[in-house]
Amino acid sequence: MDQTKSVPIPGWSTEISEVGFHKIEIRGYALDEIIRNLTFSEAIYLTIRGELPSRNQARVLDAVLCGIVDHGFFAPTGIAARIVASANPDNIIPGVVGGILTVGSVTVSPQDTAELIRAAWKLKEEKGLSKEETAEMIVEEARTQKKRIPGLGHPLHPTGDPRAMALEEVARKNGVWGEKSELYKAIHRIFVLKTGKDLPINIDGMMGCILTEMGFDSKEMAGIAALSYMPGIIAHAVEETKEQVRLRAVEGEYKGVPLRKLPGEYLRG
Repeated sequence: MDQTKSVPIPGWSTEISEVGFHKIEIRGYALDEIIRNLTFSEAIYLTIRGELPSRNQARVLDAVLCGIVDHGFFAPTGIAARIVASANPDNIIPGVVGGILTVGSVTVSPQDTAELIRAAWKLKEEKGLSKEETAEMIVEEARTQKKRIPGLGHPLHPTGDPRAMALEEVARKNGVWGEKSELYKAIHRIFVLKTGKDLPINIDGMMGCILTEMGFDSKEMAGIAALSYMPGIIAHAVEETKEQVRLRAVEGEYKGVPLRKLPGEYLRG
């Protein structure tokens, strides 16, 4: 006799949407009303965060989403999208997926800056430090452990990332700027002072600041970064499918052993 007991498998549950016969609701709002009244940025905020944004928050999120729509052939996103699309000219989706898969800690990572800000803020609150004292400790720890400060520097924008500067301007203008962003700016100042490396805050760093002020968590930020890159990835994938070249080759240098013969005991022909 089988003595094993069946283990109930929990069903799915979600707070995001409810869908049924003639019914589509996103966070409790009818989708047809969302279509009639909200902007895409407002709908994105609602879907991810669960509540409607203020007008100022929506405007700033709009600016964030414009931050990295494309970065030409300098970023791997467009290149990866094109290589995959060149092998799938009848369907851009594989190319789009290929481009999205390059979005990570090296390509774009506002979440890394956000994690630094949260750790620094926790340190500040627990020890009762000023912004400058906290920044000193964070930078010193990074230098001692030979860790990078995320969100600083860009090879194409050594004197200032215009995207980051524009995003900060929009955030300040709309009141989406606070003490956590100021703390990150303090970390940046101390870093430059201590190291002598005048690296500007790049778009990753500024996105991390702004999205932290807006209450997004790190995983949500990674998704928003990918969403921001999506228009450029789509454009590259589509453009590639219209090219005459198929299966683009990527040149590389071979550094392995020279041509050699199989040992005699392996010859079976």
